[in-house]
Amino acid sequence: MTPTLSRLAPLSRLAPLRRIPFWAQALALCALFAILGIAVLDDYGVGYDGPPQRRNAAVFADYSLGASEDPPRGHNRYYGFAFETPLLLTERALGLQDTRHIYLTRHLITHIFFVAGGFACGMLAYRMTGSRWIGLLAMPMFLLHPRLYANSFFNSKDISFAAMMIIALYISHRAFRKDTLGAFLLCGVGVGIAIDLRPFALMLPPMILAMRALDLWRAGSARRKHIILTGAAFLATTLATAYIVHPYYWGNPLRLIDGVRALSQHPTIVENLFMGEIYKSDAVPWNFIPVWFAITAPPLTLLLGATGCAAICWQVTSRPLDALRDRETRFGVLLLGCFVMPVAAVIALQSNTHNGWRHMYFLWAPFCLLAAIGLHYIANIRMGGGISEKLARLPGRIGGGVRLHTPRRALAYGVAGFGLITTATAMAALHPHQQVYFNALVDTDTPGALAKRYDMDHLLAAQRQSLEYLLARYPDAELSVWPPNRSALILPEEDRNRIAFSPPHEADFYVKQRAKRWNESEELTIHGIRAYGSGVSFILAPKSAAYRDHHRAAYRDIAANGDSLARSDFHIYAYDGELRYLNENCSPLLPNATDLWIFLHIFPADPADLPASRREFGFENRDFKIIEHAAFFDDKCILTRSLPDYPIARISTGQNVNGEPAWRADIDFAARAAAQAVHARIIAGDYGKPVAQSDFDVYLRGNGLAYLKAPCAEGDADARFFLHIVPANPADLPADRREAGFANLDFRFTDHGARIGDMCVAEIALPGYAIDRIRTGQFVSGEGSLWRVEFAAGR
Repeated sequence: MTPTLSRLAPLSRLAPLRRIPFWAQALALCALFAILGIAVLDDYGVGYDGPPQRRNAAVFADYSLGASEDPPRGHNRYYGFAFETPLLLTERALGLQDTRHIYLTRHLITHIFFVAGGFACGMLAYRMTGSRWIGLLAMPMFLLHPRLYANSFFNSKDISFAAMMIIALYISHRAFRKDTLGAFLLCGVGVGIAIDLRPFALMLPPMILAMRALDLWRAGSARRKHIILTGAAFLATTLATAYIVHPYYWGNPLRLIDGVRALSQHPTIVENLFMGEIYKSDAVPWNFIPVWFAITAPPLTLLLGATGCAAICWQVTSRPLDALRDRETRFGVLLLGCFVMPVAAVIALQSNTHNGWRHMYFLWAPFCLLAAIGLHYIANIRMGGGISEKLARLPGRIGGGVRLHTPRRALAYGVAGFGLITTATAMAALHPHQQVYFNALVDTDTPGALAKRYDMDHLLAAQRQSLEYLLARYPDAELSVWPPNRSALILPEEDRNRIAFSPPHEADFYVKQRAKRWNESEELTIHGIRAYGSGVSFILAPKSAAYRDHHRAAYRDIAANGDSLARSDFHIYAYDGELRYLNENCSPLLPNATDLWIFLHIFPADPADLPASRREFGFENRDFKIIEHAAFFDDKCILTRSLPDYPIARISTGQNVNGEPAWRADIDFAARAAAQAVHARIIAGDYGKPVAQSDFDVYLRGNGLAYLKAPCAEGDADARFFLHIVPANPADLPADRREAGFANLDFRFTDHGARIGDMCVAEIALPGYAIDRIRTGQFVSGEGSLWRVEFAAGR
């Protein structure tokens, strides 16, 4: 007997598996993932947010238990701690004291919760499609996102919400399937916890209630009371849960609204390297999240998810009434809304967005379910016409079309499985730095290309391996490292004791994220962790002769050849298309260097050049932390900031320490250009000799009065200038000045002049009428004149 294709590759041979409940199969697969997670648990570092999250959980715990009357401050008070609190309670219950044991425990629980999210994904995919194979494939689709997998160890903030999101979706689907009061009460608890973790989950209650309203519309009179009761119970339980598990809302439930507003416009402004350009987090392009999502998702899951989106849109548009009646189609619309609406909201609100799309990792939950729908659609697609005739020999022919049956489903599932294996292989190659995964939509072959276009290790977890390299290279030495590195917390105690975090001028090694960002020469790099040929973490030797020579030469070159814009605590230069801050004595900055910021506000010549989100303010905000842009050598430091490509009218920069202004420099480029022209004319002799000399030399030429001081020390031009014009004919004065007998043209130096190198130059226009005498100088209000001169104008 000749074997048929269906006998060669029948899925029916695996029929005994059907005797095992699907939940048991899914649980077994999750157990394998959990075992793998335990095996690699100690390979990952501590994320940047780890210690702050732990501290905030402690503050919340003390506040909720009445041990403290002060709730968490800042935007952190709006982040729910329904997940962080169990982590803290576990730590305290086990009596953990060593930071290594604390963070290993936190990482383990976070990862297990992530695996639980994978279980919920598999269960929901199975319930929606009725296919065990799709359910078992959907689970690793969720778990084998390389970036989420790595973050599931050291990022409790974003991963807990991503996992809770899919758990909430599963219990919501279960509530509609069972349609009991208890199921909807459980649904309310799950959604309430999700809202506590991140207010983005507020989109779930309206969509679930809308689906319940559709049930009410279709139900008979006998069931309407039950539907109204379960819907009201769900809403009440959701709000009660969100209130109970978030102590900050106990004082005023309406604070939830403030939380939504605060987290959509995050107060922290950071830089993003995106597609080769630097963007402030409050002014990223509209496609920031979509592009990051697309270039970091496993390709096959990305394709299946797009197919699922298209399938749902087709069902809704082609048969809208059927879509309203069918529970699974409606739930597919809910999943599509959970994926599309947050992205649309971020774009519409121009939300503060940074660190790639890690704050929106929860999008992966509905997208994986959409991918499961897409796989189900492909495995059961109907084809007719010419395709029907060519495939007529295959089993499963129905009417005028062909339905993909066992061998073709096996092919579809096999391709999906192969895609998962490919992703797992890529993850193994990147281990333990899967957080820097990129797919083939970007150039991963050219060495260094990724680091020039995109940020890599957002949470700095890879710096653990940099510290371990130093410990292994210098096994008996005490290591002096800068800046402080949170991954040291997870190292064994004997290794931690060998690492001292020192100020930059004393450190033996710098451990940094990207050499280019820190203005370091490649020759100064003694070790680099790389992925796709691009740097993830670097170790630099700042005390090396090469380091000192490199920055000493750069410092001298800028001081000699740069265009001096202002002199204050930092001397500011325009050099090589960038803004450079030079300081001859950085020592006072060191004790709190990690907290010190420079504010930098750039006012364009044409306001239309500003990003849309900044036009109402009139300037572009490029504030920055000193440690993120500084290079140190001896006791000196150089800070470098890129300037925008558009023409600049004015720059305001300076520093506030503890809320008080430490120094400030206002640089008016139009005034500088005018002052340079005046200086050139003075040097050329166009103004002749000074008509008066004091602290400033005063020149008179036509309708212009020029002031020149060389050398001009710090503060020499800060005091206000007075300028009194006595006309030859008093009738030329405005009526309100005739009694005084002179026109008052007092001015600030920065409005009419500029500092050029070590000179201060300004020019102010005089009235057109005949002038008898001029009195001018500088004064301090309440203290009198600093200097004054008076001379005959002779015009």
